Amino acid sequence: MTKQEFLEGLRRHLSGSMEYRQVNEHLRYYTEYIDSQIRQGKSEEQVMQELGDPRLIAKTLTGMEGTDTVREEYREEYIEDDDKVNSNDHYIHFNGKTLRIPGWLFSVLVCLVLFCVLTVVFTLISWLLPYMLVIFAGVMLYRFIRSIL
Repeated sequence: MTKQEFLEGLRRHLSGSMEYRQVNEHLRYYTEYIDSQIRQGKSEEQVMQELGDPRLIAKTLTGMEGTDTVREEYREEYIEDDDKVNSNDHYIHFNGKTLRIPGWLFSVLVCLVLFCVLTVVFTLISWLLPYMLVIFAGVMLYRFIRSIL
């Protein structure tokens, strides 16, 4: 059995028993798992033999449907198995997908956001400063006149 046949069989057996999104999560996990095993030196045939029948896997997965821990286990296992994991990378989990951002890119994005926020703050201050000075002078003049009377 090839990788494509395995994935098609798994999709076919999962399709009627769970949501489309969950089916895609399972297929994504098995695709990534197979690819990571091949990158580690196993042949596609060996990986397919180790996985076994997609019908049995689908039966097991439909029994676990509704548990959120399945997605977390997939995510953690994939990240641990990946040979390119860098401790400087940042992972963002959004909508059931994991996005890996290299450390240098994350630093650049943080600097850009910080620059934009500071630009907006200083722009607002420069626009409001003349009005704040007039109001401050008016309040001080009011207090001075009130203290005299």
